[in-house]
Amino acid sequence: MISEIEEGIIIKTHDRTATVQIKRSSSCSHCKACNIGNDGNMTAEAENLIGAKAGDKVGLNLNSKKALTASLVVFGLPLLALCIGVIGTSLVIGKMEYQNNSQTPSIIVGLALFFLSFIPIKAYDKHLRKTNTCSITIVEIIKVNYLNLPE
Repeated sequence: MISEIEEGIIIKTHDRTATVQIKRSSSCSHCKACNIGNDGNMTAEAENLIGAKAGDKVGLNLNSKKALTASLVVFGLPLLALCIGVIGTSLVIGKMEYQNNSQTPSIIVGLALFFLSFIPIKAYDKHLRKTNTCSITIVEIIKVNYLNLPE
């Protein structure tokens, strides 16, 4: 298992999970997928088995293999569906010797498959949440109440 240790600050806690603010590290400098704001921080859900609370600075174990698999599903499946829809429809229409422009139906079918591909992605997400498979786990509390939140 490939793992990396990162640091983050817990924003809020839920039953066995926590929302953690993570500063982008050098290992994700080439990827812009998680950068929501310009402050260089991202938020993620992490498994919280050690009972860390909101405001704590924590150490996080990131399972790179699970994150890579999830990224491939989330980004690769819609792209694959789009390509199959466009190319497949173009080939079928080409063999039927359809006289009109074959690009419009190809684009429509490609986009339809693109959007339909989010159904198995949502099912995969539900499966990961149901089985409590989390790619980020809180492994240590570095500083209790790092944000000086009132208790």
